Amino acid sequence: MSRVRHQKLLEIVRQQGYASIEFLAKKLDCSQPTIRRDLKKLCDENLLQRFHGGVTEADTDVRLGYRFKSEMMTDAKSVIAKAALACLEPTESCFIDTGTTCDRVASAMALLPGRQIMTHNLSAAMIFAAHGSEHNVIVTGGTLRGADGSLTGAKTCDEIRSYFADCALICASGLDSLGNVLDFDMEKVAVKKAMMSSATRSILLLDSSKFRKRGALKVAHLSEFDLCITDICPGPDYQALFKKAGTEFVVAGD
Repeated sequence: MSRVRHQKLLEIVRQQGYASIEFLAKKLDCSQPTIRRDLKKLCDENLLQRFHGGVTEADTDVRLGYRFKSEMMTDAKSVIAKAALACLEPTESCFIDTGTTCDRVASAMALLPGRQIMTHNLSAAMIFAAHGSEHNVIVTGGTLRGADGSLTGAKTCDEIRSYFADCALICASGLDSLGNVLDFDMEKVAVKKAMMSSATRSILLLDSSKFRKRGALKVAHLSEFDLCITDICPGPDYQALFKKAGTEFVVAGD
């Protein structure tokens, strides 16, 4: 019976992309402790990937560590960072998200005249500190989550919503063909949403490897971003998607 239930569970997750424990228990008509045991077994077999409160299909990209990801697409991330700074006014205040691309933004921004910076990204904050930058950097409170140095939780979101910025620089794990900007971590998604809601403009920083990639959770629709900066011109289908969403895209380095 457990084998049949496991197969049904896998089918549900494949159809949904992401499923919570509560949702799976209801769909399979069994208890949440049973679902948790099933998920542990399926995750141990690398068939599923656990996230806060639920699961998605196992994806080797999701399992990459922060240090490994920081060494991927380095040239692309650097040109995206430079293009992002070129799109900002010298006096604009910014929220800076977590992620390796945002760390590149911090490295480039640290050498510029002072701005007001708010971030939950300890890695970015330390980059500013190491350069002795002129920026006024405000680091939110919260709970440390992962090797990328991000702080998350209700305290983080509450502090972000108490500030206002001209611009939010946001990273994500993927952009699907429907225009959904996706990520995998519920706590980090909540912080991204808080930043976007407290900023006049939202800019999406997305290297070309992220197009068509799946994610467990929706950050926002593409139409909620004013601008997307990437490293390679997207294909005709994505160009049409940007046009329909009313979101400008900039190809860094062009």
